[in-house]
Amino acid sequence: MKPSKKRTLEKVFTNIMVVLLVLVHFGNTVANEFAGQINSFLGITTFKTVSDSDADDSTYARYYDSEFTSVADLKEAGFAKVREVEGEGAVLLKNDNETLPLKGKEVSLFGATAISPVYGGTGSGAVSSADAPTYPQVLADGGYTVVNEDLLKWYKDSEKGRDFDNGNINEASWKQIQKSDAADSFGKGETAIFVVGRVGGEANDLKSVDHDDGKNGDYLTLNKNERAILEGLNEYKEEGKISSIVVLINSANPVSAEFINDKDYGIDAALWIGSVGQTGLYAVADILSGAVNPSGSLPDTWWTDNLLDPAMANFASYTYDGAENYDFGAHGRVFNTYVVYQEGIYVGYRYTETRYEDLVMGTGNAGDFEYEDVVAYPFGYGLSYSTFEMSDMQVSKSGEGMETAYTVSVKVTNTGKTAGKKTVQIYGQKPYTDYDKENQIEKASVELVGYGKTAILEPGASETVTVEVPEYFLTSYDAYNTGVYILDEGTYYLTAADDSHAAVNNILAAKGKKVSDGMTADGNADLTYTMDYDFDSETYAKAYGTGNDVTSLFADVDINRYEGRGDNEVTYISRNDWEGTTMLWTPDDDGHNTNYVKLSMTDQIAADAVLDDSDLPENDGDWPVMGSTETAYQLINLQRDEEGNEIAYDDPIWESFLDQLTYGQLSELCAVGLRMTVSVPEIGKPETLDHNGPSGVTQKYSLGSNGYAVQTNDPNKEETGTCYPCNGIIAATFNDKLVEEVGNLIGEDAMWAGYAGFYGTGLNIHRTPYAGRVFEYYSEDGILTGLIAGVETKAIQSKGVYVYNKHFVLNDQEEQRQGIGTWCNEQALREIYLRAFELPIVNADAKCVMTAFNRVGATWSGASYNLQTAWLRGEAGMSGFGVTDMYDGSYMSKPHEVLAGNDIPDNYPGTSGTGGDKSTSDLGFEFAQYAPGASKENAPLARAMRESAHRILYTVVHSRGMDGISADTKIVHVTPWWSTTLTVAEYTLAVLSLLGAILLILDMAGISLKKKEKKEKKA
Repeated sequence: MKPSKKRTLEKVFTNIMVVLLVLVHFGNTVANEFAGQINSFLGITTFKTVSDSDADDSTYARYYDSEFTSVADLKEAGFAKVREVEGEGAVLLKNDNETLPLKGKEVSLFGATAISPVYGGTGSGAVSSADAPTYPQVLADGGYTVVNEDLLKWYKDSEKGRDFDNGNINEASWKQIQKSDAADSFGKGETAIFVVGRVGGEANDLKSVDHDDGKNGDYLTLNKNERAILEGLNEYKEEGKISSIVVLINSANPVSAEFINDKDYGIDAALWIGSVGQTGLYAVADILSGAVNPSGSLPDTWWTDNLLDPAMANFASYTYDGAENYDFGAHGRVFNTYVVYQEGIYVGYRYTETRYEDLVMGTGNAGDFEYEDVVAYPFGYGLSYSTFEMSDMQVSKSGEGMETAYTVSVKVTNTGKTAGKKTVQIYGQKPYTDYDKENQIEKASVELVGYGKTAILEPGASETVTVEVPEYFLTSYDAYNTGVYILDEGTYYLTAADDSHAAVNNILAAKGKKVSDGMTADGNADLTYTMDYDFDSETYAKAYGTGNDVTSLFADVDINRYEGRGDNEVTYISRNDWEGTTMLWTPDDDGHNTNYVKLSMTDQIAADAVLDDSDLPENDGDWPVMGSTETAYQLINLQRDEEGNEIAYDDPIWESFLDQLTYGQLSELCAVGLRMTVSVPEIGKPETLDHNGPSGVTQKYSLGSNGYAVQTNDPNKEETGTCYPCNGIIAATFNDKLVEEVGNLIGEDAMWAGYAGFYGTGLNIHRTPYAGRVFEYYSEDGILTGLIAGVETKAIQSKGVYVYNKHFVLNDQEEQRQGIGTWCNEQALREIYLRAFELPIVNADAKCVMTAFNRVGATWSGASYNLQTAWLRGEAGMSGFGVTDMYDGSYMSKPHEVLAGNDIPDNYPGTSGTGGDKSTSDLGFEFAQYAPGASKENAPLARAMRESAHRILYTVVHSRGMDGISADTKIVHVTPWWSTTLTVAEYTLAVLSLLGAILLILDMAGISLKKKEKKEKKA
């Protein structure tokens, strides 16, 4: 007998409910594992504050006040500051015959970037261009007429542009342009503006292979189509069809710049504008019109050919010879790659200027080095529409010991016809002695040691600029002998100069050298000052920032000093023998470099690369107090004492407070950090949000529940924050006041959007022009980076937003950044790469860092005790906490990072896709197996977790993350709406499935009984 229709419907209904139940149950499980990411994406917090007394609930505690009353006012100020920064940071590279400011009002635009400007980079620093202007718009706004709009339309229709993912520059050829319908739109007498654009971003470095391919060649060298356009424009100029050619370089990464002065291209003026942020293009039009007089100075050396940079010979990811003999499992690539910083301290201008001086002085086997064939524009270079003269240099010395400093004052006079600003750059020179040669200490001919900038000077006006130079900047790190910073015996120089090359020429002039001796130009000896020193290895045996002992901490990052190096060895560049030690890019037939340091995998490198339980300290049974009920402090009680004074990190009350924390609470604090710190309701610790991106706040103001936009229900709260020009442009301003104003506004954006922490600023070094994230970082120079970043960091933190300076440290390339072994000698590491992080801590009390993906030597940077604790907290004195870069469980380890002094991971348990954590509902499961009584109990780890919790809580309690928290409030968990919805759906489907099953069973049972009754009747 066939089943009834009723039973069929019951079966279908029950099956559907069961399937839906399984799907919803699975979805609910997965969603809970990714709760952190979901909540972050939806802008949901999982806690709320409620009154714990009869206090007025309408009173909302704010610990940092805003200067603004609305999002609209804040955005207006941000957009104006972007324009100001771009106007002051853009660098005028060339201006023959006073081509700029433009005389006529008709211009024509060329280049794929003319229709697709570069506003920012890709990845974490990406800039929203939704409301950003275009080149035609800003030129029209500046009163210009773009006479070849038909060509721009043709560009768009032809889909010309830049394909960063493939390293392509899809520029039109000159022949295509000539054949287009727009060819007749180039009027006579106008200026042709050719825009060169390049884009960099996270996870990819720029391609640097052969130079002549229009699609997949050297990304930072003009390709054949771009060169052909310039040649064609030059022919137009010679024929009188156009009057001049102006090039705009819309790229954060310096391009190979020999083309700018190539006579075949006839370029009259060139302006580097970097990546411009949201409103920076308006400033470009301001400069072209003369409304703004450019005053930017290059934060990097610009090479005629970027491949002449010696760092390029060892800029990539290489595989250890013999790595195939070691079993690293499925993630072998994160264990078996490396890069060597063979150039040592000779990064950028430290190489070019030092080799140049040795050539002039006839020392160091300088070889056939021709400065002007290598350097297009030196570090610090920048023209103006006016001329300036520096004079009357005065130097005085003050202070004792580590407090010793030189005060340098210089009179600056505007000798031209246009009002403008002038940067004063102060450089130092240390003597290069036999002691250095014996102990492998290298010294550059000049190093930037300070800077200042005038206000706007009218023609004929003067201003005295004063710059303070710490004596510490004249020391050298003696890695192979004393292990401290030394002042060598001999004569030291200070000079005020326009740029690094002028600085060397000034010192050479003071030494009696002239153009006839091989100098490129005469220097000014009057702008130099000399000091004589005796050998001193005692004064700076104490750290500049803290007075703690300086010791050699990074021998294992130098392959020559690494105990398990085997036969590996590297010869670093030395000014004692330029020809014999300099490695330069040497291409094979395919354009790929073959001249690099070759290393072999050793047993010790392999062992140090893998973090497992064998590396953990033995359990000593000395457990910290946990879960104490003797006190009942709330976190807010640790903010200020009864007199209103801030409670210090080492105040004894902290020990009593930390005794309250349980092992589980310590675990959660140290296990979760995906752009956040977790809430601990029992102690009144709120969840805090962090923003990711060094170009400004790129998310909506409505994201954070304790942001001012949400608290005031601002009508514009769904807008996003302001995004600023690349950090290279910010550095190029050499203007601390302006940088401070940028930092204030970034801090304000964070306040209004509800962030307590900010992933930035980016302090890695422009080791080469090809690093993908050059736009996030400031300069090739560690001191300029550190000084500028210190000003910006201090300003952001003044708004209660702690800054995670990143990526700590040696993350100066993107290729194979996950796990790559980075080998660098200790002098270079300290004087350039760590200096960038040191100065914001010393000068601005920078609170936090984001650690890097790479290894320092063989050890993951996040698990290096010498880096994270001995140097960062010891010598430098950082008080806050560290977060990893995006956590990758295939080679990172949370127990190891906490033991090293790195405090939280940038992930949420359950994260996958980067080799992340196993799935679990226990946020601190990574640490559970090391708890008291567990299988691997480990008291040293518990003590380290307690100290990490101390750093996290201390930083948060003194931040705007405590907004909304007072002595009369408490924190309670809130289940997010999506979780409630899924749970209700799961229970509802479970009930419906059960009901359907019951009905089906009853129906089947009822049919069986009816059959039995019929049989009995027949009988």
